[in-house]
Amino acid sequence: MATFNAINDKMMELVFRQGGRIDALFFCPHTVAAQCACRKPRTGMFEEIAARFHTDLKGVPAIGDSLKDLQAAEAVGAQPILVLTGKGMKTQEDGGTPRKTLVFDDLGEASRHLISHT
Repeated sequence: MATFNAINDKMMELVFRQGGRIDALFFCPHTVAAQCACRKPRTGMFEEIAARFHTDLKGVPAIGDSLKDLQAAEAVGAQPILVLTGKGMKTQEDGGTPRKTLVFDDLGEASRHLISHT
């Protein structure tokens, strides 16, 4: 948790310096054995986000590098976006991604696309 918090503190600071903000961070702290509702491809974490922000997730961008990320996004009506960093290249090679998945080389490219289309 200390490493997780340090990484996120740094990310939030960098975003703030650029004039942005991050309202919340969501993560699943459980192992596969826990069989929890928040571990992707289950949708519990997305449902928590929707409830916290009193919103429908239809069309909301959801960026990830694994098939489970994309499946969870699709299940709640969000827009699945695959980045080819991390596990993304293998995810793309393995196939089976949701039909409407957008694919970008990295988070920077995905972010530029989203900003230019708002």
